[in-house]
Amino acid sequence: MGKNTIEIIAKLKTASDGLLWMSESDYPFKSFLWEDAADLTVDKLLQQVGQSPDTPVKIVDVDGFFSNAIAEHDWYDHEQKAEVKKCRHLLETLKTNLTDIKVYCVGEVEIDIYIIGTTPDGDLAGLSTMVVET
Repeated sequence: MGKNTIEIIAKLKTASDGLLWMSESDYPFKSFLWEDAADLTVDKLLQQVGQSPDTPVKIVDVDGFFSNAIAEHDWYDHEQKAEVKKCRHLLETLKTNLTDIKVYCVGEVEIDIYIIGTTPDGDLAGLSTMVVET
């Protein structure tokens, strides 16, 4: 793991600190690093996170995933506008530090979310969270 990778993980932690991903329940983000895990496939992902090989996985575009979170509306109060600003900063931090970013939605109802990209050192890094969709 190179110095760049350590710095990237620190930046992701800082950008996501105190931020909750809103769904039917709100969950924090956790940063992670998977060294020597390039060429990620759905099977490798499921193995890495300890899920059954038949667990449903949906892959979404990172911009699409964040689209609602970064949209600011006229009726938002100060707190909601601050949350949008944090989400925009988080998305920018991801895009600035990682390449080939994809969002993997693993499971049904209680869905584990993995926002994964490649570091300049060739490792995989990103953030995980959870959403509840009933």
